[in-house]
Amino acid sequence: MIRYNTTTLYMRKEMIQVMDKIWHYPLTVVESPMGYGKTTAVKEYLKGCDATVLWQTLTEDSVSGFWNGFTRLLKKINTPCAENLIKLGFPTNSIFMDEALECMESIQFSSPTVMVIDDYHLLSSEDVDKFIETLVKAENSNLHIIIISRVMFGENTLELALKGYCYVINRSNLEFSQDEIVNYYKLCGIILKPDEVASLYSYTEGWISALYLCMLSFLQEGHVEQQASLYELIEKVVYQNCTADEKKMLVTTCIFDNFTLAQASTMWDKKNAEEILHQLVVKNAFIKYDPGNKTYQMHNIFTSYLREVLGRQGAKSQQAIFRAAGKWYASVKDYIHAMECFYKVADFDNLLAAMETDKGNSINFEHKEILKKYFNECPVEIKRKHPIAALLYAAELFIYNEKEMFTAQCEEIGSYIEMMQDEKAKKRLSGELELLYSFTKYNDIMAMSTYHRNAYKMLDLPSELFDNKASWTFGSPSVLYMFYRQSGELEQEVNNLIECMPYYCHITGGHGSGAECVMQAEHYYYKGDFEQAEISIYKAKYIAEAQGQWAIILCVIFLQMRLAFIKGDLPSVMDLLQQMNAKVKQYGSAVFGHKANLCEGFIYSGMKQKTKIPAWITTGRLQESGLPFPSYGFFNIVYGKSLLLAGDYLKLIGIAEQFIATAEAFPNLLGSVYTHIYVAAAHYQLKHDEEALFSLKQGIDIAAADQLVMPFVENGEYILPLLIPLEKEEAYTAFVNKVNKLYGLVAKNVKGMTGKLEQDRATAHLTDREREIAELVITGLSNRVIAETLNIAEVTVKKALQNVYAKVGVGSRIGLMKIMIGQKTL
Repeated sequence: MIRYNTTTLYMRKEMIQVMDKIWHYPLTVVESPMGYGKTTAVKEYLKGCDATVLWQTLTEDSVSGFWNGFTRLLKKINTPCAENLIKLGFPTNSIFMDEALECMESIQFSSPTVMVIDDYHLLSSEDVDKFIETLVKAENSNLHIIIISRVMFGENTLELALKGYCYVINRSNLEFSQDEIVNYYKLCGIILKPDEVASLYSYTEGWISALYLCMLSFLQEGHVEQQASLYELIEKVVYQNCTADEKKMLVTTCIFDNFTLAQASTMWDKKNAEEILHQLVVKNAFIKYDPGNKTYQMHNIFTSYLREVLGRQGAKSQQAIFRAAGKWYASVKDYIHAMECFYKVADFDNLLAAMETDKGNSINFEHKEILKKYFNECPVEIKRKHPIAALLYAAELFIYNEKEMFTAQCEEIGSYIEMMQDEKAKKRLSGELELLYSFTKYNDIMAMSTYHRNAYKMLDLPSELFDNKASWTFGSPSVLYMFYRQSGELEQEVNNLIECMPYYCHITGGHGSGAECVMQAEHYYYKGDFEQAEISIYKAKYIAEAQGQWAIILCVIFLQMRLAFIKGDLPSVMDLLQQMNAKVKQYGSAVFGHKANLCEGFIYSGMKQKTKIPAWITTGRLQESGLPFPSYGFFNIVYGKSLLLAGDYLKLIGIAEQFIATAEAFPNLLGSVYTHIYVAAAHYQLKHDEEALFSLKQGIDIAAADQLVMPFVENGEYILPLLIPLEKEEAYTAFVNKVNKLYGLVAKNVKGMTGKLEQDRATAHLTDREREIAELVITGLSNRVIAETLNIAEVTVKKALQNVYAKVGVGSRIGLMKIMIGQKTL
């Protein structure tokens, strides 16, 4: 009797030879449409290799989902590193990117390790592409990354391949030839006739999924039958051969991309889940069990078919399945997926309950549109039952800069509270709403404080809605920037903040403590009273550190940095930059990371080191940063200076109107002052003297009433010739004289500082060979290609690089590239 084994896996010789090359490259991309056996080929090949395999299958277009899976894998290799990366979050700015890469480079992979990222096509993120590219270029010994995708990885695959970093396996490598079809079927116990082979090849074009289904059909019908569609084959030869319980189990679990026995048991209303799953794994190759991860996974083609089956079932059955899945996700604190499942069956009651349990902590900028959809579609009676969720949603709307929606949501919440019967709960929620309402008056200190004082009377305990460790400044490194809203009123605004902060701190558990002292210190700084600025900033530091207010501490460090800068104290500036980066890594918040990048950009622009300004700033990629809207104006202060440094005068003038509009949104007058200065400088460089003077006067007209001379001093070299005619105008004489006096002192100090930078070039002690290798590193070449280029051994390149790292004081290729590129621009 002939024995058929349709679950037999056939590893083609050609595929083995192709896969053998992965060990010569840090990155391999396996790319082809669905059903060509990419995943199976990689899994089967790696089974026979003496290597550690870390496998991640992506399930959605979520950067945070990718990062969670990535760090879970690393825990198996290096737990401390993985925990640091978890705390860090996905690196969306240069500080966190460097930290993540240095953490990765610190891992010693003692034996070959393969990290596989499957279904990469589901993730569309340039930031993740960049992270992987940079990790690959770092060439961590013994680490090999394999990306499995239906589309080509990133935009730079060809460049990576040409430079020796990447190997590409595509559809042509995965297709079965006619001889391989014969061998595959023979291995499964089926002998094909020549005409059957030709017919199969013509129909399937070497597509392994179609070949497998045709095999099952062949065993049923006794001949090769070409069905109208792949789903018809699945229906006929797989699904219809399952028992009723097996069918139900398949449809119940198909909503997961992979699942554990515990998940399946939770979803299944009987006790034989493990037995059924075992039978399904044995009977066909479309569902597999991974003993390492203890998970079951269905093939994408099979999953797609089963989801169509689920879609044809009644609403009651679908609701039961998705509701059970939502409860499962909520039980393991995966609230984003829980809410998605509840939404699919319009179970808004459980959806909002999950959001309240989570306190909105899992929600970030990438969830903006879906969150709006949830609340737009949720029935009013359900929202009324969940006022905390409604309050959390309103808070997110403010961060998203949805002002009208925010106001409308607050009004809606007010109507819910009015209908409440429990007086104690009603009072507390009213207090929370008053606190929330204060943001309708941002950035009017006294108007906001009216709401804070009302909330003070209603809240017996600190607010449940606000995390007092969150960024009080919405990502801005300056408190004065936030609240300088009316020319001539700045001193009063400083006093207002001093008066009002105690009420706010009381109802939020100390959130923002020390902010009033920072604003006072910045006021002194901008007026040129540096001694008083330093006194006030020490006071701010003491208060903020006592309350653990990280956002305020970063503002303190930034002002200390600026004070050291105008003194020409380069060691202190660099030490404070390091302190700031260390604090950001300690806090592990993306908002703090971007805030530190803004500080770096501001300081490095003052030193004319434009290549050290973070790239996301110099390229104007504000929307990608996830910065809250209130900090957009400060971003433009740094971005505008980078355009000025780059000599991109026409672009600067062209987008200045948008800069001003952003600054006027709350308003933030400091953003307007800097923009007018930059535009004046740009016009002057283009010999538009009349326009330059007009723009500079606009800036002075705002700042002079408050004696804010420092924006002009900081940019003195660009506007000094324009100050000469203004000095003769009585309205501007006193202000211009003060600018000129301070600029003379500051310019001398800054010149001495930049001169010292010139003398202290980090690569001064490299040998000719070491410098030659370092120069090739910054072109992006791998060690292997550098060795071939210089006709030396690869081990010689590695040894030389270790010497270079030690001399330059860096620990990675990334750090070396920064030093080398920075040197070229000094």
